[in-house]
Amino acid sequence: MSEVRAAWMRRLESIAGLRISWDEPLSRHTSFKIGGPADAFVWADTRDQLEAVARIVREESVPLLAIGRGTNLLVDDDGFRGIVLRLGKRFESVSIEGSRLRAGASVPMSVLSKEAAKHGLAGVEFAFGIPGSVGGGVRMNAGAHGRCMADVVVDAEALDWEYRLRVLTASELKFAYRTSSLGDYVCATEALFALEPDDPNEVERRTKSYYNQRRATQPLSMPSAGCVFRNPDVGAAGKLIDECGLKGFAIGGARVSEIHANYIVAEEGATARDVHALIDEVRRRVRESTGADLELEVKIIGPQGPTR
Repeated sequence: MSEVRAAWMRRLESIAGLRISWDEPLSRHTSFKIGGPADAFVWADTRDQLEAVARIVREESVPLLAIGRGTNLLVDDDGFRGIVLRLGKRFESVSIEGSRLRAGASVPMSVLSKEAAKHGLAGVEFAFGIPGSVGGGVRMNAGAHGRCMADVVVDAEALDWEYRLRVLTASELKFAYRTSSLGDYVCATEALFALEPDDPNEVERRTKSYYNQRRATQPLSMPSAGCVFRNPDVGAAGKLIDECGLKGFAIGGARVSEIHANYIVAEEGATARDVHALIDEVRRRVRESTGADLELEVKIIGPQGPTR
């Protein structure tokens, strides 16, 4: 072990109460069930722990990967050479403030939707069944059924690289298709949503309807990372892939879903290398057939961090 690595590891161990797992397989923390080990996997349960980890990352120049539920990631088979950060207990709360809902970044998207429905608040029915967490959902401007986080987020709190918690307004978040300005920060810590009072039974009915549509049109029973490609200007990515006859096409343990062509599902034993190869082949065939250049929605994580 290098002296540099040993130094930042000792600093991590000195953070009071910080939960650490060394050489933690990231396949345990991604919806693809794929990924080699991280040098260190930490759960920050408090703001003090979060700030302390961020200081180590910056001062020791350690690669950092902040994750939620790992639902939009393809991690390299060789893992990640650095610190993987996940927010814990302090960031799992939900509170209601009139018609507004405040949720910690670690709250699952489905819990966000259920809590809103329980209190008769409409606006995040679309979030039920989206497998990520609030922090990742805001960062990626997650959406479904014609709605997205940009429609309901008032502001988000995030830790910047000066170790300050900042509240970013909706305009400062710079929402766009499946992206926001949160990528410039260590991570989000919470978000505030503006919702609309409604009959709780009606909100629940719409929530269930959206979820049933999701179950009928997406391969929810198989490991995947959701939609792999962004929709290009010329049409839906899934439709273009389907028109190229690629449903069911497989390389190794990775396969284009027969249910939804914009999903790649992982069979038991699938590797990141298999998924990479399938992504490249799908892009090549769609480009040759339609002229469309499919851009990735899933994040590719190499040993030193995001690669594309």
